[in-house]
Amino acid sequence: MIKITGVVDKIIFRNDENGYTVAKFISDGDDLTIVGNCLELKTSMDYELSGDFTFHKKFGEQFEFLEIEKILPKSEEGIIKYLSSGIIPFIGEKTAKKIVDEFKEDTLKIIEEDTDKLLRIEGIGKGKLKKIKESLADGKELRDLMVFLNKYDLGTNLALKIYKEYENNSIDIITKNPYKLAEDIQGIGFKKADQIASMMGLDFNSSFRKQSALKYTLSSAAGEGHSFLPKDELIKKTKMLININEEELEPEILSLSIDDKFYIEKKNDEINCYYAPLLRAENYIAGKLKEASKITYSENIDVEKYLDEIENKQDIKFAKNQRLAVSESLNNACLIITGGPGTGKTTTLKAIIDVFEKLEKKIYLAAPTGRAAKRMKEATGRDASTIHKLLDLSFSDDERINYGYEEESVLDCDILIVDEMSMVDLILMETLLRSIKRGTRLILVGDKDQLPSVGAGNVLSDLIESKRIKTVNLDEIFRQSDSSMIIKNAHLINKGQRPEFVKDSDFFFITESNEAKTLEIITDLVNRRLPGYYGFSPKDIQVLSPMRRGVVGVNNLNKNLQKKLNPKNREIKVADTIFRLNDKVMQIKNNYNLEYKIENEFYKEEGEGVFNGDIGYIIEVDEEERELVVLYDDVKKVKYKYEDLDELTLSYASTIHKSQGSEFKVVLIPITYAPYILLTRNLIYTAITRAKELVVLVGEYRYLDIMIKNNRISKRYSNLCEKLREDNV
Repeated sequence: MIKITGVVDKIIFRNDENGYTVAKFISDGDDLTIVGNCLELKTSMDYELSGDFTFHKKFGEQFEFLEIEKILPKSEEGIIKYLSSGIIPFIGEKTAKKIVDEFKEDTLKIIEEDTDKLLRIEGIGKGKLKKIKESLADGKELRDLMVFLNKYDLGTNLALKIYKEYENNSIDIITKNPYKLAEDIQGIGFKKADQIASMMGLDFNSSFRKQSALKYTLSSAAGEGHSFLPKDELIKKTKMLININEEELEPEILSLSIDDKFYIEKKNDEINCYYAPLLRAENYIAGKLKEASKITYSENIDVEKYLDEIENKQDIKFAKNQRLAVSESLNNACLIITGGPGTGKTTTLKAIIDVFEKLEKKIYLAAPTGRAAKRMKEATGRDASTIHKLLDLSFSDDERINYGYEEESVLDCDILIVDEMSMVDLILMETLLRSIKRGTRLILVGDKDQLPSVGAGNVLSDLIESKRIKTVNLDEIFRQSDSSMIIKNAHLINKGQRPEFVKDSDFFFITESNEAKTLEIITDLVNRRLPGYYGFSPKDIQVLSPMRRGVVGVNNLNKNLQKKLNPKNREIKVADTIFRLNDKVMQIKNNYNLEYKIENEFYKEEGEGVFNGDIGYIIEVDEEERELVVLYDDVKKVKYKYEDLDELTLSYASTIHKSQGSEFKVVLIPITYAPYILLTRNLIYTAITRAKELVVLVGEYRYLDIMIKNNRISKRYSNLCEKLREDNV
């Protein structure tokens, strides 16, 4: 093969599906046309290509490359980009420019061989130089890894994650089996690992590839909420992913069953494929709750008389099922209370708490997210925390299923009340139950018509459907004034009826059939119209969209809203996202290791843990070090290093799924075309019930009608309900 070096001058053609690229390439002063497959090719970057010259009948001579490797930059502009990419710690773009202005083309040599000369640079003192030296010494393997990964264009953030996972063994592990990247590294899916394997020349029919594809398919299914996949379904989906005959995949499933993370469960004539933790969770939850369902209690208190006293004292009136819920909470080891908005769940909870406090019982309150726990605390007037904080959980710092759970925390309470149960997935439910000692009453509260959990399982619905756990459904609507239409319309939608639009109410529809104009209207509502007419701050307004992509998808909405609300400020760019001072942002994955601080004149606290869906505001931006600080819940400060910024996203708009457990003063919802699977009743119901004071729908009535009529709930593969119904414990 022939090797040539040069710089990419222009991309002429690129097929994003297979990476096939045609580009203009300058090598030794000559203009060449290069063709080949690569993950990414960037203009103004230097590369070494290995391949051969070919002749095309129409386009003439071309260089067809088989291998491509990025080489260290030589131009001053290229060196600045290289230094500020994160490869050299503590050097941002401004400092990189100062260094290159001083040392020119010798910059990289100076940094590697004569680092003390950096003291000449304004802003680099002895303390910072020491840190740079230490990082350079510690980071040689990381720099070697980044050079190795250049040809695969994985980016700085992913390279840092790979190094954090594999450390000095990174190159060796990737070379032996690049498919491990899909299993171990958040942000690298099977398709990208498959591209890397192809570039490395790995066998298309290798067991590595087939088993990795099976694992990826099963992992993707868990991400869609499935606890397992039937074997035939797993094979069928994997075949579509890698285009390999089903007969070749069957033996690989048997080989995988040796893996302690993979399990095959035979049930009657069915063969179901699980990740082992999800099977363990199903079995444990079913066993623990069946045992609890056999326990009954008797307390020395006249519940009806006590509720009468509360009614007289607080000037309220309990509905029949509210009274029933309080009574059953005293009699059962596990109770489910479900009901829609305005049906008195909070009033019922407060009565239950009052009764148990009268009996001198110790009560803990918890919810799946910080926002839901905050709402619970405000509604009941008692302390409430996240389940994670209550149990002092410390899982791994990524979203992979935790395989090493050990039962460390046993709750010292008589009654545990958990709100927003629709958000609780299998793994969290198992963890919770493992922390409850025998005899502790468990009261689960939620809206069965809300969206199910983001994680695997269908816990609340399965518990209710099994009829194994005592359930009380609150069905009488209380919280509804003559002037408020939000709750009334939420219940109309839940019954399959179109909402009512009353002039000058808190619920209205702006009709617009053009999506671009819908985007303009929503942006103007947030920026000008709603603040001007109602006096709301843009911070009070949350845009909720069914989808991420599209003109009125979350991604495009956030870009437009940021442009209008926060166009210029100190900023850091991460991939295609710009984070600016004062931006509204959301944490998009659980990170149990991120440190936070709460400091004010009344209280100080330090801890760890920021959770998926937490919303905050950027209050500090360090452009030089490429770090920022986010303030959550008006008190909790979290510092993000550059490598952690892919865990943040702008959140002027968010998906409806991400809004679960939240409340906002104002909710704006685009009602436009979306894939049919997203045009569902429980999705629009969930979005509307997030609003406290105002709901604005913008779009077309026909899509609202489709959502209301579409009561199709995507099937989730789960055996929890069936296991709860079985008689054995």
